[in-house]
Amino acid sequence: MPTAIGRTAWSNRLRRVLGGIATLMFLLLAPACGGGGGGGGGQPPVDPPRPLPAPEPIALFDTIPAANGTIDPGTNGLTITHLAAPGLRYAYSGGCSPSGFALRRSLTDLSSSDSTEIVDHKLACRPAPVSTYNVTVDATGDDGRRYRGALRFSTGNRDGDPPLTVLDRVVTGRGEVDGLFQRYVVQTLVEEIESPILAVLAAVTIGQIAELSWRQLTARAGFGVASERVSYVSRNPAGERAMLTGLVAMPDIASLADFERKDRVVLLNHATGSTPGSLSFTDSWHVLATLIAGRGYLVVAPDNWGRGGTAGTGQPETYLMANRVANNSLDMLAAVLGSDAYAEFHDARADADVAVVGYSQGGHSAVGVWLANEVGDTGVRIRELYSGGAPHDLYRTFRGALQQMNGRCDDDPWCRNVDSKVIVPYIAKRILPPLLEYVDVGLAYSDLVDDDDLTSDFIAGMLDGDARYDDLKALLQLNSFTNIVGPAQTLATDATVIHLYHSPFDRLVPEQNTRELAELLSPDFDVVFHDKECDSSLYEVLYDLVPIVGLVHVACGVETLDEVLKEFRAREGTTDAGSLASAPEAVPDESYRGWRWFAEDRARKAIADPDALARFRAGKSAGELRMLAARLRSADGEDLERLANLLSP
Repeated sequence: MPTAIGRTAWSNRLRRVLGGIATLMFLLLAPACGGGGGGGGGQPPVDPPRPLPAPEPIALFDTIPAANGTIDPGTNGLTITHLAAPGLRYAYSGGCSPSGFALRRSLTDLSSSDSTEIVDHKLACRPAPVSTYNVTVDATGDDGRRYRGALRFSTGNRDGDPPLTVLDRVVTGRGEVDGLFQRYVVQTLVEEIESPILAVLAAVTIGQIAELSWRQLTARAGFGVASERVSYVSRNPAGERAMLTGLVAMPDIASLADFERKDRVVLLNHATGSTPGSLSFTDSWHVLATLIAGRGYLVVAPDNWGRGGTAGTGQPETYLMANRVANNSLDMLAAVLGSDAYAEFHDARADADVAVVGYSQGGHSAVGVWLANEVGDTGVRIRELYSGGAPHDLYRTFRGALQQMNGRCDDDPWCRNVDSKVIVPYIAKRILPPLLEYVDVGLAYSDLVDDDDLTSDFIAGMLDGDARYDDLKALLQLNSFTNIVGPAQTLATDATVIHLYHSPFDRLVPEQNTRELAELLSPDFDVVFHDKECDSSLYEVLYDLVPIVGLVHVACGVETLDEVLKEFRAREGTTDAGSLASAPEAVPDESYRGWRWFAEDRARKAIADPDALARFRAGKSAGELRMLAARLRSADGEDLERLANLLSP
């Protein structure tokens, strides 16, 4: 039993322990209870956390599919666009597990400064049949403010139609393929020139360019070519299921014991006015597809919506609408690559290495395809992108034409070479109709165009910051590429070699388009700007002496395609003479006499029309006539000499 002293010591220890516990409890509980009053050290009560305010709504600008639309369940790819302030962070959610990225473009010239970017969300999702989905875009700013936009759409049943159907097939023999290019140049570049003298000058200059530069397109084909007009499952501009058409061109290897598959499939995006699926050799892009296939490549060439099999829809072509054209192109490519019918040229079980090629409108489409493919899981690896002569900044190209028409150019590179007589039909009949048809910008066609001319109110309003045209300006900038913000932070920088071409003498599409795109991408991407192509003294002669607006533009397109084939051969490791049995042989130099023959033929026709010759002479000074005569004599031909003598003052 403890002694009294022991009991006292034990009691003291107990009091100290109990006191410590009490102190600890006080320290723990005082902040929650508020403590005493007056001068004490208590803390005010903490309120329970308040719920976050609901996100502010995002007004969607354009979507594919359209809101509340019904799409094919096999569709893999959505686009949601909206205007925004910079610096937002984005996240995606929804029943189809969307993933992707936000491609931001800067906006200029809007009447309001509230939104300085247009954001293009490129998303992939895997919807199930007969289902309804909400895909949500959540945005958060540095200030903590939140925003939300949602796209609601449904899916139908899976259709039993095959993804690809061959509608027609033609085979072109190797010898006929060899003659296609020269006929194309004659028909496309010269025959439509009304003035006999200008036709001769064009023939002389183009013939000399061909002798120096167009060596691959004039080389003999390695194969005959089988061309197929096909239909495939894709989507209309609203994103709904639709059947489109296109061309598949391939080397004709039916009689060959063996064939070595090329390491690339070629996606060919057509230029203005072309329909490669027509299988007509009056169509320039069918000709070009045949020439590439004659070198051993599988070529896929879609017809834009509104052309070919969809021409009877009553809707305009998706002209320069990058997202819609890209969707259709990738859908056709997937249908071809997934078909066993082309197993000799591509293994349907493997992803494909693809070279995307386009010029002018097609060059714009090619860049759109590259951007759309960045969402991934498409089965396509774009190894090379070739784009030439394209309106990569559609807005400033459009605006430059308005500046020229309004007398406000002041040597601006976006308008100084513009010929408004030629540009107005492009704006009125090609650019504006699809923009107004497929996106609601609050304008009617009659507000902008009167009797095939742009109204003065529209021209002045676009240039002077009239708020009525803000949405149209934003849509033009959505379909531009030189205004992409931070591309290296959004896109893969090491997957694609980007080849760009443009002539400084282009009267149709300002070279500034391509120069600025090259400057935007070149610090971080593998970009080759072939700025010396289409820039020779002969192109300058063509620009100075033959004032046909599209002539230099088209001639540079031919040179671009020749350079593409040259790049293909360099990658294959073949020589100009063709070291492989399946490679085309170079044409001997003497065969180029055909170009001089063509110039002589034009000269004989000009000499036979003395009235036209007299009218031409009357419109020129003596100095101009002497210069033109010297130009004709430089080509060294008998009939060219005769015509030069008739022109000389």
